[in-house]
Amino acid sequence: MPNTVQEEFDKRYITSSEITRTLNISRSTLMDARRRGKLPNAIFVQGQIYIWRREDVERYLSAWSTVLDARRRQGVQ
Repeated sequence: MPNTVQEEFDKRYITSSEITRTLNISRSTLMDARRRGKLPNAIFVQGQIYIWRREDVERYLSAWSTVLDARRRQGVQ
């Protein structure tokens, strides 16, 4: 059975909403990291919608998750 358009999108791209849910961070924290160059360039869709190519951002998110997990274990936000 062929993949749906949504499944294809989800394989290729990650949204800011998915990132904030996955990392348990606020949107303002994510947007601040984007502005400060802590993430690769986002694709600006419209309004305030940003998406990233998964292959471009996965290693950044993995590293960020590791740091957040360590801080949370220590009780630091």
